[in-house]
Order: sequence, then structure tokens, then C-alpha cells
Amino acid sequence: MLKQLSFFDDLTESSPSTVLDLLKVHLEIQRLLPSSWFLSYYKHYGRHHDYSLSSYVCALLIQKLFSIPTDALLLLILNVCQELRVFCGLGNKVFDKTMLSRFKSTFADNIEDFFHSMVDLTEPICQKLDKEAAKTLIIDTTGIEVYVKENNPKFFNTILKCLENYYKSRGMDYSQTDIYKAAWAQMPKHAEANTEAKLQYVNGHFTYALKGAIMCNASGIIRHMEFCDSFVEDNTDALDPEEAKYNSDIKIFKPALDHFFERHPSSNYRYIIGDSGFDSDSNNNHAYYQYGLIPLISLNPRNSDPTRPQPGVVDGVLTCPKDPTLPLKFDCEIKGKNRTPRLKYMCPKCRRTSKGYVCSCEHPCTDCKCGYIHYEKPSDDIRSHPIIPRDSEQWEEIAGSRHIVEQVISRLKLPLRFSLSPVVLYSLVNEQLIFYYSKLTSSVYTGTCFQNPAKKL
Repeated sequence: MLKQLSFFDDLTESSPSTVLDLLKVHLEIQRLLPSSWFLSYYKHYGRHHDYSLSSYVCALLIQKLFSIPTDALLLLILNVCQELRVFCGLGNKVFDKTMLSRFKSTFADNIEDFFHSMVDLTEPICQKLDKEAAKTLIIDTTGIEVYVKENNPKFFNTILKCLENYYKSRGMDYSQTDIYKAAWAQMPKHAEANTEAKLQYVNGHFTYALKGAIMCNASGIIRHMEFCDSFVEDNTDALDPEEAKYNSDIKIFKPALDHFFERHPSSNYRYIIGDSGFDSDSNNNHAYYQYGLIPLISLNPRNSDPTRPQPGVVDGVLTCPKDPTLPLKFDCEIKGKNRTPRLKYMCPKCRRTSKGYVCSCEHPCTDCKCGYIHYEKPSDDIRSHPIIPRDSEQWEEIAGSRHIVEQVISRLKLPLRFSLSPVVLYSLVNEQLIFYYSKLTSSVYTGTCFQNPAKKL
């Protein structure tokens, strides 16, 4: 992570009063807030109101800065701490919990615009701090588990116990694996109290969660976040964990990338890094041909068979895996809906008959009656023909920073402590995440000012 963030966090733990003094000097919230937010605020509350817009924003940023888990605790601290009230522009009177909650729900879209404006504001700073790291986007998915009854282990155990009694009463044999799969199949597709919380495989287990995509640069600064339930189909039928995660992650890549560049069209990135969950022909081609990003996405073993013999290449011509003197025979071009075109090559000793293909090879490469068949992607397919050779030294050097997004997600989720909230709705989670991002981006900007006292926001 950036030294500026570490420096800022160290100050928060050692001397909170020093943090407030530095924020007063270097951070002017009113200059950072978009003008559209002021217009919306005055339109809703009118000219005369008890609290200013900057007071609400400062209080919520303080909440994320000091990792205060609940609104009630934040208001309690504001009531007993005069220094925090002065920083937030409050007098002896502090807004109540209802007003704070209503503010967050009313101005949810403005809060999101505030975060995106901070992303644009901090981008030149990221370029100046580390030009190479600022060229790289890293994407990953995560899940925010919500507080619903379906996530209580007793809910699942009740279904499991009913199935066990059913099989025992009828004298039916069952394995432990089968009974667990049957129990998961009986679970509802989404939580009753929150329909956005769907049953999915995240964080190493099946749970009801809100699926989200996180993007950061190689310095660990968050650039984009969004929940993906709107464009990810239900995936509860896939009870295999790897299949469930892969089927959902592969559909997230393109919409998340499109939404990021819609918000930040002037962004200039060179690489995008992702794990094997995003591996597909369409994702690689979309990143490169649509946005000029060189994808560094690990191959997913599910998309290839490592035991299958690969053809040789002699002077640019595909040859038999066992005999390099026999060039493969081109058969046809295969096209399909929503699939990349493929060129079909066959063993030169295969011939087409009225009953299908027949191979006359004495030493066939496969057990298939039609002989060896190879499908080659066109040369403009980025997955099959990567710009940077896969597993090369340059690939390993750039893609080695993928773990940074895991650290970002950990830093993101730990201070929020969603499990302490009795009810977590989609809009509330979205607002809390965005304000925490704003805290991180503000830390980058303010941390730079700490090391350059002459500079002021």
C-alpha cells in the first residue's frame, strides 16, 4: 500500500487530535463537494436549515476514518467530543440518528458522485507517486454478507435435519456429500428480507451476499466499485463451488469495465489484471479492442484440457502432434452465437464419408473414431495470442501485483463491520462502501499534502 495511507493510519492510531489539526489545514470539504450536491441539498432542505452539507459529510468521513461501526456510536462520540464537533462545523447541537440515516438515503446518488469526483481528483496524484503503478488496473470480486435469517447456520441445519429424517424413514442410503448438496438445493434463491442478497459462493463458502466488483491500481488505491446483482443471473443451480464462482465472475468483467470508463472516460491505463475467474475469449478481446488495455488474466483450467495433445508448428503451419512432417488439413470455419469464430483442422489421414469422418491413421493421436481435431482461434484473439507472452518475465512482473486488490478488499471490509448492524439494506451498504472509498481517496490526497505543507486543497 502507499506510504501516504500508512502514514495516515499511523497518525489515526497514535494521535487523533493531530489528524484533526492536519485535516483542518489541508482539507477543505466544501471545495471538494460537487456543485450538483449543493443544489440538491438546498432544493431538499431549503435556504434555512439547522446543519450544513459539509457538517454531514465531515461527520460521515470521520466515522470511516476512525472505523466507528455504527451511527449511534458516531453520534455519541460527537456529543462528548468538542474537537470533533468543531471540525464538523457543529455547535452544541448534534443531528439525531434519524436525520443522519435520512440524509444518506436521500442523497445516495450524490454520495456516489462525490466518490467518483475524488477518483478523478486523485488520479494525477497517483500518476505522480508511481507512474508505472498508475497504468495498471486490478479487478476482483467479493461478497458482502448481509444480516438475514438465511445466513444463520440454524436455517441450513433445519433443512439438513429434515432431509436426513426423510431418508432414514424410508431406509434409503445416502452419502454425506449428497445430503449436503440436496440441502443446498432446497435453500431459497434469495433472502426473504433482502431480495438483492442471493445465494452464491463467495469468501470460500455458500452464503447470502451482495456480489460486488472492486477495481484498484497497482498502488492499492480504489478506482471503482459497484454491486453486480443487476447484471449477474441467479447461479444457485451450480452447487460445485468452482463452477458457481466462475459462472458469476465471468459475467461481471465486461459490465464493470464499461461502467468504469463511462464514469471516467479520460482515464489512461495500459494493463488490466484479473484472476482465472475472468478468463474467457470475450473478456480478453473486450478489454483490448474496446479500451486498449492489455489483459493479464490467468488461464482457467476449466477452459482447456492439459492432457490433450497439442499440434506442432513448422514454418507457421500446424502439424500432427506425433509426426511434424504431416501438416493438419483445414476443414472449415465454425461460428456460433456469442462465440468467437474458430478454424477447424483435422488429421490429414481423415476423410469424410456418408456416415461421418473416418481416420485411417495407424497410430492415432486420440481414441476418437474421426481422428485428431484441433480448433485454432484467429490471430486477433487476445486470449490465444496474448500481447505479452504468458508466463514470461514481463508477465510475471506486472501480474505479480494482483494480490494488492486482495489487500484492498481486506482493508475495505474490516473497518465497516456490517455484522454489527441489525438490518443491512442494499442502499445502506452501497452508501457505507462509497463513503469508505471517499475516505481512502481523501487519505491519498491529504497524505500528499502532509508531506508537502505548502500545498493546500
